[in-house]
Formats: sequence, C-alpha cells, structure tokens
Amino acid sequence: MDHPHFYHENLNYAEVLELKGSYDIDVLIHASATATNFISLSSEMRKASYRELEKTIFLANRCEAELITFHLGWNPGFITSKGFIFKPEWYSEHNYRVIKEEMGKFLKEIESRDNSMMLCLENTIGMDERTEKAIEEIIHETDLRLTFDIGHWNVKPGHDIFLKHFDRVENIHLHDNKGDYDTHMALGRGNIDLGIIPFKEYRGFVTLELRDEKAIVESKKHLEEYLKNLK
Repeated sequence: MDHPHFYHENLNYAEVLELKGSYDIDVLIHASATATNFISLSSEMRKASYRELEKTIFLANRCEAELITFHLGWNPGFITSKGFIFKPEWYSEHNYRVIKEEMGKFLKEIESRDNSMMLCLENTIGMDERTEKAIEEIIHETDLRLTFDIGHWNVKPGHDIFLKHFDRVENIHLHDNKGDYDTHMALGRGNIDLGIIPFKEYRGFVTLELRDEKAIVESKKHLEEYLKNLK
C-alpha cells in the first residue's frame, strides 16, 4: 500500500468492494513497507507502525480482504569512508526483544477480537539466529500466519524458518532472480527452485509479484507448465 493511489488513507473501500464483486476476485492487502518498521530503534516509530497496521486492518475488514501481508522492517547500516557497513550483531538482542514482546503482544490483542484479520509476516530482510528465534516463539504463541517470498529466500539468509513452518503459509510471492539481487524477474529467467515449495499440499494464495504485464503473463505460463508436470 505504498503507491499513493492505494495507500489506506486514499483508498475508497466501497470501490474495492465493487471491483471485488464485479470481477469475482479475492482481495489480498499488502501493508505499507515504508510507513512501518517494527524493529526500529525508536520506540515511537514502532508504536506508530502498529497504529499504521491497525488502520490497514480496519480497511481490510471493510474491504472483506482475505489477509494482510506485512514486513518486519529493517535495521540501518552506515555509509563510511570504507563503504557501506552493516553488522547484524549490533541489532540482534534488540530485534529479539521487540519482536517477542511488542509484536507478540499486538498479535494476541488482534486475535482476541471477533473480527480479527489474518496477518501474514513476509520473509524480507536477512535474519540472524535471534531474529529467527523470536519469530519461532511468536509462531508457537500466536496464530501468526506467513507469506513466503521465494525471491527473497533466494537472496537473503535465515528464511528457512518459513519453510519449516510452511503449514502457516497463506500466501506465496513468486518471482525470479539470480541469487544476488532481488530483481523480481519473470519466472524462468533466474535460478530459483520452485521445488522447495510443497505445491501438492498447498491450498493458499499464490501471487505473481512482477513489475510489468509481460512478465506476469510469462510467469503465469511458466508456473502452469511447472504445475502440470509436477509429479
């Protein structure tokens, strides 16, 4: 929801409902990735991020959306005379604490409501052992659902926890890359391995997360051919 036309403050839920009914489609919402950072060093930024997600949940319920995908956030690196420097260990304990305490609490509060929305955490940033542990714990303690992005898995460390808990995955983001950058190429143009996804057992949503119509059509054909030949 980072596009100005689709930001929750600018979006008319009635128009979304009209499109949903006219085209018989399911509505999936992706929360803003730029207006939220749940692992920010700033407590005020984290509080604002949860308020932002609350507003997205409100819109999603009015739009009769199936789920909301959201990002964890990010930790900053630094530009120095020796280039860009980022050390995950600087943030390791901080990330564990705010995910375990703050996100865990938020998810439990959302689940206690009658109109709770399915919230799906997406694998985005590289994750160290402490971040993985925090996510593992809130998976066991809450009903947190997951969005598995195979392109991110191909370029970032620490994402196998999403495969470990694939029973929690409700949405899959498909796109390709060559293992170095998150380029969102058409399927078949890079080196991702679709075989890591248990398509035979999966009953959730699949999103072709491409940047142009040609790549979407090309990826759709590639996926259909792959699934047809799946043994």
